[in-house]
Amino acid sequence: MIQTGRVFLGLHELRTVRFYKGLMCEFLGGCILIVCGCGASLTMEAGKPPSTVTRAFVAGMTIANIVWTLNHVSGSHNNPVITFAFMISGIVSVTKTIGYIIAQCLGTMTGAAVVWFLVPPSWRGNLGSTVFHEDVTLVQGFFIEFISTFILMMGVFATADRYRTDHSGSLPLTIGLIIFMSNAWAGKLTGCSMNPARSFGPAVVSGSWNHHWVYWVAPFAGSTFGSQLYRYALAESPQEADTSIHVNRRDPHHKKPSYLRKFTDKTIVIEATPTQL
Repeated sequence: MIQTGRVFLGLHELRTVRFYKGLMCEFLGGCILIVCGCGASLTMEAGKPPSTVTRAFVAGMTIANIVWTLNHVSGSHNNPVITFAFMISGIVSVTKTIGYIIAQCLGTMTGAAVVWFLVPPSWRGNLGSTVFHEDVTLVQGFFIEFISTFILMMGVFATADRYRTDHSGSLPLTIGLIIFMSNAWAGKLTGCSMNPARSFGPAVVSGSWNHHWVYWVAPFAGSTFGSQLYRYALAESPQEADTSIHVNRRDPHHKKPSYLRKFTDKTIVIEATPTQL
């Protein structure tokens, strides 16, 4: 019991180099997310918003690049609600959760400041802050963010389920496509944040705080519901995986690609126990 509590709190991680490398990666990920994502929304048409599909594509490919580059060190969460979902699932410690969320928010603030510095004043606007469309009500906006984050977390936990034998392929591209899909339908309605840190950074620098609380409460609620629904209702168990008839024909021995195996073993194993942290 004492050992389990110690691992869950994770204070021992403060003495490891890897913990601080993880903080650095989460900071960099947040910065890159805003520079590329928000920067693209301001510069593609000289300050005029690009099409919804274009913004969705840039958002998805930015996330895919960040995951591809930084995943091996920190797990490339880049999002407080993802880190929180892993914590309540017993996958990351409380200490790491607090550190990652602070690093993510500092990263997005820095990214927004970089965009503000690089973009001509007449193009800046609200620096790509997430805002409701004028015809979207508060209740609609809340549930749009809730549903889009729910979909994201179901996809993240499904991708990281080590006992799934029915899929393989590029993990970064999979996550990027989920981001693209959600932004394509919800981007014009609320900005499709799904990420409190992504909304926080530009809001701090631009001073755009309209409905800002929604971009924290709704994603955290959607993340909690989506992650725990997958974890308890849909995740494969070792016994189910061994007897499953849905064998991956491209990988008959049930061996994941090395990068996916590395990701699940080190970062977000759905069936993790506290001693595996």
